[in-house]
Amino acid sequence: MSAKGGYNPLIFYAIIIIVVFLLGVLIFNTLIIPSLVGRRDIVIVPDLKNISLNQAKERCKEYKLNVVVVGHRYSNEIPVDYIIEQDPEPQEGLKKGRAIKVIVSSGVEMEVVPDLRNSSLRKAEMVLKSVGLSKGRVANVFTHEKITNRVIGTFPPHGEHVSQGSPVDLLILVGNKPREYAMPNLIGMDLPFVKDWLSNKGFQISRVVTKTRNDKFPNTILDQNPKPGGIIEEGGSIELVVSAVE
Repeated sequence: MSAKGGYNPLIFYAIIIIVVFLLGVLIFNTLIIPSLVGRRDIVIVPDLKNISLNQAKERCKEYKLNVVVVGHRYSNEIPVDYIIEQDPEPQEGLKKGRAIKVIVSSGVEMEVVPDLRNSSLRKAEMVLKSVGLSKGRVANVFTHEKITNRVIGTFPPHGEHVSQGSPVDLLILVGNKPREYAMPNLIGMDLPFVKDWLSNKGFQISRVVTKTRNDKFPNTILDQNPKPGGIIEEGGSIELVVSAVE
């Protein structure tokens, strides 16, 4: 056929040359080069991530490879002695007898609970934060002594190893707590006497309300707040209702 009929010998020969060239490259890369560089001894690297170091060694024996630990790293997700990273990566080629380098987990990073005794709550929070721990629950123990509030204990106790970021509970001694008393029954007693008696005990009468009662002597206590048996703090105030006559 002539060129006018759609046949062009130059294009035909060019296609043949390209095909032959590609076949040659393929044969060279897959047959000739591997035989020259010893690729018959090369194996596919197994995936060692997230398995224990012992498991990795056993698996590599099947591939005639070795395992070399080149580092450790803390991890919140990967257990202790499990592999975090490897080099070469899985599915890469490696010659038999060579080693896969791995980084192994040291587990969760641990911190030592500091001794916070006699520290203020604010200082205790700052110290915990500085060592990678956090403030947990706070419980108060009250005392009547006049002291500055301070830490008297922690849970876990100081010196114990805990994972980084763990909360530490604090026990705080809170001073200057008023003493509490059971309110006596003042009903039926005389107001002037009760005033002196309460004043000597450190209490004060904040309010006195009179109520007409011709059947009672004047200034007889008819009612009280707090009620008899109730709790009143040291220095607390008391309200009284007393009798009066027309």
